[in-house]
Amino acid sequence: RRLIFGAPMSAEAWRMSRTELRDLLNKYEKAIEEDAFGLLRPSAAEIKAVGKEILGKRAERVRTARDANRRFVEAVIEDLPDLCAGPLGDELPRRPVADFRELPDGTSTLPASSYGSMASVFLHLFRDWSDDCRHVYESTYAPAIAKLREHRPNGGEVLVPGCGLARLALELATEGYKVEANEGSRLFLTFADYVLNRAPADAQKLYPLAHVFSENWSYGEQYLDISVPSPSAPELAARGAGASRSGPAITMVPGDFVETYKPGGSGHRKFDAIVTCFFLDTVVDIAELVTVLDSLLDEGGVWINVGPLNWRKEARMKLNWDEVLAIWKGHGYTFHCQERVDCDYHLQRGRKMYTESYMCTLTAATKQRASKVRRPSSRPRAAPLPEGGCQSAPLAVETRVRRGLCAGVAFALPAGCRQEVVPVARALPAGWGPTRARRDCG
Repeated sequence: RRLIFGAPMSAEAWRMSRTELRDLLNKYEKAIEEDAFGLLRPSAAEIKAVGKEILGKRAERVRTARDANRRFVEAVIEDLPDLCAGPLGDELPRRPVADFRELPDGTSTLPASSYGSMASVFLHLFRDWSDDCRHVYESTYAPAIAKLREHRPNGGEVLVPGCGLARLALELATEGYKVEANEGSRLFLTFADYVLNRAPADAQKLYPLAHVFSENWSYGEQYLDISVPSPSAPELAARGAGASRSGPAITMVPGDFVETYKPGGSGHRKFDAIVTCFFLDTVVDIAELVTVLDSLLDEGGVWINVGPLNWRKEARMKLNWDEVLAIWKGHGYTFHCQERVDCDYHLQRGRKMYTESYMCTLTAATKQRASKVRRPSSRPRAAPLPEGGCQSAPLAVETRVRRGLCAGVAFALPAGCRQEVVPVARALPAGWGPTRARRDCG
């Protein structure tokens, strides 16, 4: 068996085991018990101040939400292979909506600390697969889809990096695009597989905000109950272009995006368009990410982006949007639109005292023809001969250093002179400085 972050896996290494999922559920319930301890076990003074009736109502809601969420997760756990069933437990389940590609040996996924809590997956179920968050589709997904239709109207192959629970990817498939979606979190992949392919026709009840004890006006915000999934994935997949489709609507590719899709990676190939949604700011190295994204598009390929720049703490460069644009333009992209769109991440603003909302960028860009993009030459560039003719005085040599490699710069010399280009990393003759070269007359 392969191991990913120390966890023994089934035949599909990207899926979580039953034990792992139960452990995450226990951690989620323990965190709620700790936050609610004072409400559930108040002192005599607190009982007198708040009142038994109010505290009793609170305890009842904590218990109701816990039981409903536990039933939901237990259904996902039962859907996972049973390790104790032996080899028969590794039989692949049916996947009518989303096919999942197996991880090649050595493909990495995100560590459990990254999008690896039950609270995060509950919030994304709320965001992507409940009727209460229709505004997310309207403010975030629909504008990105409209831009793709505008700049790639005749369909094509589309990549959706960091797709989460794949609502946007499935919406794109209903528009007639052939969609490949990538996700690196094993927890999200496990829930996406269940919600997309095998969730019951009757939506299940979930309390996605039961763990959020702050910024609530009343019980109604924290103990909001939703039905998941709504709409159902098969129902959504059958809409629009999906009505005539045979086979799964989308392909899910597990694995860390950069490692999977970089040149030489198991997923690297060309696409007609890439749609990134709340994704650019999730990486550590934005320059590396743009290089990988660019390598996946041919000339004329389209990049659509919607999202903020809420950089993670570990990000090497916390750039502003103008600086991000400079990276893309340096790769030769022409921007057709740069708009600002107001997005609520999940709960609609006004429902709580605080909600996560952003003024996002919505952009569409096309990769230029190679002839229109200025690229640095691979040959040493010449520097003009200084005034005073050809003398033996040493001249400074510009060096370009990247990842330990050095390149010298040649000098344009008059006829009859010879030239030398000396890499800094090489031992130099006596009298030559570490960043200087000598030109001699023949």
